[in-house]
Amino acid sequence: MLIGILNRKGGCGKSTTAVHLAYWLVQRKQSVIVIDSDGQTSSSQWLAKLNLPSLVVNDPDDLFDQIALYSGQYESVIVDSPAVLGETAKAVLLSVDFALVPVQPSNLDLLATKDIVRLVNQAQKIRKGTPKAAMFLSRAAKGTVLLREAQEVLSQTQGLTLLKQVIYQRQVIADAPGQSATVFNMSGDAAFQAAREYEQLFEEALNYGKA
Repeated sequence: MLIGILNRKGGCGKSTTAVHLAYWLVQRKQSVIVIDSDGQTSSSQWLAKLNLPSLVVNDPDDLFDQIALYSGQYESVIVDSPAVLGETAKAVLLSVDFALVPVQPSNLDLLATKDIVRLVNQAQKIRKGTPKAAMFLSRAAKGTVLLREAQEVLSQTQGLTLLKQVIYQRQVIADAPGQSATVFNMSGDAAFQAAREYEQLFEEALNYGKA
């Protein structure tokens, strides 16, 4: 499966999602590679510490070719897209089977979501419905008005489904890269809770993407 993780907003959890998804799939005995097209190369540096395969590709034309190339060599190809909705993001959306969009429940993030929704909708028109696309709320605080408002707004978005599972703000997630780990192999109750949220998110997302 070819999976693109996109949003124009930095800090929404794209690289964190890409690394955790790759690690989770590897634990499920899948062959996985992450193509890091974000100029900060956060996911590829983190994956190197986990001894998981990754590739840095910044040029949109190269990215289009590399996604096609590695789709024949790995069961899953995950693309960590940059926080800019330019030619690179277009190349991702014209290549992948499934687009996953993390969104923080803030007013600015919700406003910025309009741009990625437009780009996804354009790709779906060109490709006659592909890629399937879904959003999820990331780095959320439990029980807040902002979270409820974000769920209400995003649930009405055309062309992108809002997944039920929320990834809540936890320090253990922020600490994971510095410990050369993911929440799946960290100790403590907070890591366990975060791991359960990610597992439920990935199961829901991939079930939707394959449907």
